[in-house]
Amino acid sequence: MQASSQMKAPPRPDCFHKPERRSPTRRAAIDRKRAGSETGAPAWRIPWVNLRFPPSRLGLVAAALSIILFAGCKPAQKPESQKATPPASVSKIAKEADMATVSLTPEAVKRLGIVTAPSERKKVERTRSFGGDLMVPLGRANTEAASGGPDPSARSIYALLPSLTSTELVRLAETQVDADGQVEAAKVQWEAAKVVLARAEELLSNKAGSVRAVDEAKAQAALAEAHLKTMHARRELLGAPLFDAVKQNLLWVRVPVYVGALTELHTGQPARVGGLADKPGATTRPAKPISVPLSTATAATTVDLYYELENPDGALRPGQKVMVNIPLQGEEESLTVPWAAVLHDIHGGTWVYEETAPQTYARRRVQVRHVSGDLAVLASGPGAGAKIVSAGAAELFGTEVGFGK
Repeated sequence: MQASSQMKAPPRPDCFHKPERRSPTRRAAIDRKRAGSETGAPAWRIPWVNLRFPPSRLGLVAAALSIILFAGCKPAQKPESQKATPPASVSKIAKEADMATVSLTPEAVKRLGIVTAPSERKKVERTRSFGGDLMVPLGRANTEAASGGPDPSARSIYALLPSLTSTELVRLAETQVDADGQVEAAKVQWEAAKVVLARAEELLSNKAGSVRAVDEAKAQAALAEAHLKTMHARRELLGAPLFDAVKQNLLWVRVPVYVGALTELHTGQPARVGGLADKPGATTRPAKPISVPLSTATAATTVDLYYELENPDGALRPGQKVMVNIPLQGEEESLTVPWAAVLHDIHGGTWVYEETAPQTYARRRVQVRHVSGDLAVLASGPGAGAKIVSAGAAELFGTEVGFGK
């Protein structure tokens, strides 16, 4: 009774049962027996997986495995959060044809001082720029010019030597002083010879002299006059006094030109002289060509053109480098607008404002070929007859971008 009253412990689940150690052969036999007792047909086993399926479920298993394999072959998709963000986004791309137009009231037009001028097609003188050197016109003698004598500018050899060193300038000054002394001595001799001739002629008229003495006096006077002319010619070769020439208000411009481009230039027309750093449209000085023998540089295959430049204010100095605009042969018809109408943006682009309607202005891009005086010669831009803003363009641009009046 005591033994029966004791309750037996429930059996442990199969999962806690310790599997028996069986040989592979016996394990296979037990598996076949179990499968045959349940379905009456042998079971199928996947060799790499410890699973066993009856033949009735083999199709379902194959379909499931194929779905798994095909699903694993699809390329991996990046999550939405990892997609690359574009570096910039433009809602509307602006085109130059659709540039914003500026519409003003009559009061605003008056306040900005806007003035328009038509674009025109006209013949414009073409020029080519060369570098030049300012030099002292050493061949210009003040005394000869003041007395109405011959101009020795074309005979001065030192007019062709603009780049003298300090030592050479000192030697030139000394040579000029010696030549001036020889000219004065020749003048004294000629004056003395004329006095002797006059006395001999007076004695002959008073029956106290001879014809031979008069002839000898005439020969001496002729020799003295010839000697004086020779001294003057030598002095002219040395040019005007060096330090007096520096004070003159006239300068020469020497322009080396390549011999191949000489036929394209109009050397008989005046040139325009300006600074090397001058902007287009800056004020220039006229310079007229002068008759000076051409000097050539054999190694550089160039010839030198000479121009005379007035310098009343003394702003230009000998030895200074300048820019010389020499006119070309012939003229061509080109589209022109006032140079004051051209604007430059921060990228170097050139623009003008065209009046498309009353008090309405549109910005147009132009390409400037060159500047001739106060006109800009265009390679492309608005057609002829377009109303271009010639005054107040900068104020109009400020109004367009938002920092104007």
